[in-house]
Amino acid sequence: MLVLTGDQTDRSTGQPQSNLWFGNIDELWQMGKPTGWGAPWWEKEVKKAETSDPFLMTGFDKKVVHITQDSDQEVEFKIEIDFKGTGDWHTYQTIKVPAKGYVHHEFPTGFSCHWVRVTVNKACKTTVYFVYS
Repeated sequence: MLVLTGDQTDRSTGQPQSNLWFGNIDELWQMGKPTGWGAPWWEKEVKKAETSDPFLMTGFDKKVVHITQDSDQEVEFKIEIDFKGTGDWHTYQTIKVPAKGYVHHEFPTGFSCHWVRVTVNKACKTTVYFVYS
């Protein structure tokens, strides 16, 4: 058995709403495939050679990363992956983002690893945002 709970504010009344859902773990798949999104860095001032915290990447078929930066220079974002969750990091790709620019990268369909992290080669204010489906 599985119990899920939610707590949100109803925008029409401004009152908090809570509820419980009781079900079987197998019923989760009847709700559709999972999706996820999030950012190890959101409008964050980062230093040269700073590395983000690891960000979960397992369990999704399609993965995209969106990167923005506000520096007057091109900044390189080194994407590193940990296949097994053991702390053994490997460079996946280095993505160059133009001055005050934006780049997105679509990982190959079915690409699989446990964790991802990002390192910059120059100081900047950046957002690195992952979308999974």
